[in-house]
Amino acid sequence: MSPISIALAAALAGVASAQPAAPVRTIETEYSFTRAPFVNPRILYEMSAWLSDGGDLVVAINLEDANDSNRFSTWGDEVEVRESAGRCPFVWWRQKPGADGHSRDSFGYRYLGTTDSGVSVLLTASSGGGSGTFMDLLFLAAERGHGIAHDEERNDGATVRADRERVVLRKWGTIALGDRWDGELSLRGNDLFIGRDEGWFADHPDFPERQVERTLTLDLHPPAPLAFAADRNSCAEPE
Repeated sequence: MSPISIALAAALAGVASAQPAAPVRTIETEYSFTRAPFVNPRILYEMSAWLSDGGDLVVAINLEDANDSNRFSTWGDEVEVRESAGRCPFVWWRQKPGADGHSRDSFGYRYLGTTDSGVSVLLTASSGGGSGTFMDLLFLAAERGHGIAHDEERNDGATVRADRERVVLRKWGTIALGDRWDGELSLRGNDLFIGRDEGWFADHPDFPERQVERTLTLDLHPPAPLAFAADRNSCAEPE
């Protein structure tokens, strides 16, 4: 398994957090992980490190400015929402072919739920166009941030103030599941269940960790978490 990001190390080691839990506030935004208009998968793709890099490179993106931006445009690409009974939809993107006809990048996600502390958990799939499709768990927190909006008339011409509000998606980290992993996943409160792999390499002797099921306690506490109203009590939330 690839190295687990530092943000999750304490949780997986069973170390209790010293931080008090901040209340999770509900934010009204048109974007959602569970229904249209969906969070653009290209944004989440940008936040996923290459296998050759690892670590966390891009850790925050302004959701409302980026989602329909030219930079993350999906015009000409393939975008598909795959519905499946009993689970949230899988939102999938594939890059349009280049002039050289080389393999294309693709990326998709499925929302698993939000912890009691406001961390959204997604299953992601990424491919560079070859036979491998690399599955990960992505941990995100939405938060309200501020940016500058310099207006000489409003700010007396000499003062720059951070008085422009924005909704920021912040990456807390990832856990790698592996190439073509396929199994049961569920989130109940702060407990994440990862079932036995039933995918392509389920019984491969080099991946013994895929042959067991486990439950991880997510001891993660964003300082000012927001939850999308559309994702609360959604297709992935327990009754």
